[in-house]
Amino acid sequence: MKKLLGFALLLMFAFKLQAQQTVEYGGLTWYTDYNQAKAVAKQENKPIVILFTGSDWCPPCKALRAEVLPNKIFRDLAENVVLVIADFPRRKPMSQAQKQKNRLLAAKFLGRNGLPTMVAVDWRTDTVLNHITGYNFYRHDINPHIQFLKAVIKKFRENG
Repeated sequence: MKKLLGFALLLMFAFKLQAQQTVEYGGLTWYTDYNQAKAVAKQENKPIVILFTGSDWCPPCKALRAEVLPNKIFRDLAENVVLVIADFPRRKPMSQAQKQKNRLLAAKFLGRNGLPTMVAVDWRTDTVLNHITGYNFYRHDINPHIQFLKAVIKKFRENG
């Protein structure tokens, strides 16, 4: 009986840990752990798109979340990629472990680009396929981000 109870607790912990590694952001589900996303991308043979954002302080980031991410065309295209979010909030609480994961992702893939930036990564080689920085929330033009996803999906398929 003790072994069964221990196993049940272990399973509950594993499910809780799994659930914590995704978040809803802009109406889409994003992985918060790159390695988990990479495993999913490998299994589904999809490129990875990392969104570097400052969710609670960056005006273009907030506009991208409100205008681009919920757009039906963007959402339909996003089904062909594995989404990862690396958030750098100023007021919202975040664990030190998640902060460290996000810093490592930024060091590896963001470079000197500002926020928001989307970086497409080929999981097979951990190389950047493409990136798009910024969002002009004065123009409300989501087309550059739509074209970005289309180009990423096409390039990944051509390399595959």
